[in-house]
Amino acid sequence: MAKDTKPKPVSVTSPRGVFVFPKLSEPDYGTKEYPKPDGEYSVKLRLKVDDPATEAFIKKLQPHYDAAIAEAEAEFKKLKVETRKKLGEVKPNELYTTLYDQETEEPTGEIEFKFKMTASGETKKGPRAGKKWTRKPDLFDARMKPIPAGVNIWGGSQGKVSALLSPYFIPGTAAAGLSLKLAGVQVIELVSNGSRSASSYGFEEEDGYETSEEDVQDRDTSDDGDTSSDDSTSSTTTGEEDF
Repeated sequence: MAKDTKPKPVSVTSPRGVFVFPKLSEPDYGTKEYPKPDGEYSVKLRLKVDDPATEAFIKKLQPHYDAAIAEAEAEFKKLKVETRKKLGEVKPNELYTTLYDQETEEPTGEIEFKFKMTASGETKKGPRAGKKWTRKPDLFDARMKPIPAGVNIWGGSQGKVSALLSPYFIPGTAAAGLSLKLAGVQVIELVSNGSRSASSYGFEEEDGYETSEEDVQDRDTSDDGDTSSDDSTSSTTTGEEDF
């Protein structure tokens, strides 16, 4: 039997940052103009560029990013001459996005990483070819307990993201880079249903009372407000991964 020579994906965990446009509770199916028929979970993580934890994270990712671009350069050379002439060269996508002040056009000192996961699909190869699968990210609270259904994770929440690194090269455009495939999320500070974060009030984490699933259920049954956004989560992944 031939050995599987495909390298195993490398797993990384980000430092604590601010969640931007999190789609973690249920899949995002896009819009009419830009549909995402398979659904997608995603989150942008905003970090301070001069934070030592951010610098360490980038340092850890950089060799994998460099290897992804080198691999893309090798694949580019295999393309037909006509294609290479048309495309010109490999076009690397940045590892992260630098944020700028819209008035001064100067860097804000913050950067964003994008993490995403396809919610469903169909296995293309192997003995399970043709089998449909679904999955969702695992969600945990600050104490590493699974987050129960009914908790809405909104933008402004803070936490860490676990991801699998996946290099890519798109022959049709010569775009290349390193994808951060969403695997799990730890929510350290929750913003939900329009609430403000605890830190915005000057609070800090202390030992003591922790919310429970029963608290969440009691809150949901007594809350007459609008909870239509991101109202379902689960830490269980179903189906099979197909990166």
